Amino acid sequence: MKVQEAIKQIKKGEFQPNYLLLGSESYLQSTFMSSLTAALSAADELDVMHIDLNVDTIQAVLDEAELYSFFTEYRLIIVENVTFLNAHPNQKLSDSEQKQLIAYLDNPNPNSIVVWRVSADELDKRKKITKAFSTKSTIVDVAAIKEQDVKRYLNSYIQENNLKITSDALNELLNRVQSNLSTAMLEIVKLKSYAISGKEVSIDVVQQLVPRVLESDVFELTNALLSRKAAKAKQIYDDLILMKHEPIAILALLISQFRLMLQVKLLSSTGQLEQNIASQLGVHPYRVKLASQLAVKYSLKDIQRFYQQLIETDYQMKTGIGDKEMYFYLLMTQFMQMK
Repeated sequence: MKVQEAIKQIKKGEFQPNYLLLGSESYLQSTFMSSLTAALSAADELDVMHIDLNVDTIQAVLDEAELYSFFTEYRLIIVENVTFLNAHPNQKLSDSEQKQLIAYLDNPNPNSIVVWRVSADELDKRKKITKAFSTKSTIVDVAAIKEQDVKRYLNSYIQENNLKITSDALNELLNRVQSNLSTAMLEIVKLKSYAISGKEVSIDVVQQLVPRVLESDVFELTNALLSRKAAKAKQIYDDLILMKHEPIAILALLISQFRLMLQVKLLSSTGQLEQNIASQLGVHPYRVKLASQLAVKYSLKDIQRFYQQLIETDYQMKTGIGDKEMYFYLLMTQFMQMK
């Protein structure tokens, strides 16, 4: 179920005994939780319990869920760090715990609302307990969303708040936050404060007020290297060093970018779409889009050569002596000489 649909039901007073929040998009998570808590506290004082499965057990969750409140109609139990549904879980349920949990899902306390928070974007569908959650709970999709959907959220906020912003400024904002919804919403609130007296938000304003994330700069650096624009690559790298970014951290992100390009290139060759690739790799769809744009310029063999060179430079940087900043200039020279 989409988060907007779940919120509509909640506002009508239609609550479900078990919600499973599936995904890592913090803005969507907080939007859902704000709507739920607001609706529950509208008529009564809110009775809420937080349980962290990194500390507590499933039995603690079930004990709380089965209790009745003498003061409010509903009790809200928020279960954090639910990983036993993941493909590679930090937690594992015993057979006894799994049976008790499935029994509760089959027959939940109608006066308790349990929110299970799963930060992964997918569940391990092979598990019996996953199948139980799929049929007996309401799964709310709070996964990272596509670039156009992020833009839609921003446009909705802009219209609701009568914010004046140029299309170039909006595109620059999306670029600077790598189309991450949570970061975008934080920054649009900052821009609203600037424009509180009716000022228009221009691209210059966005460039002054919204910092570029390191990943965005590394994308530009990768593009400059692949385009064999040595002067531009050097300028971007020098700017990153002036901003006190560590050479090892910059190189690590370059390696991550090229690794993603390799993965996207391979999966695209099998006919998979960007959204499916993002889900399979567990990365934001916008990152896959950017990697695809870069990878299209080169063959798989060329990208493998670039990637191997980065790995070798990383090893030299971590085991060598001398100025770590100089390793990048040597790497850049090697890139420019590759045919």
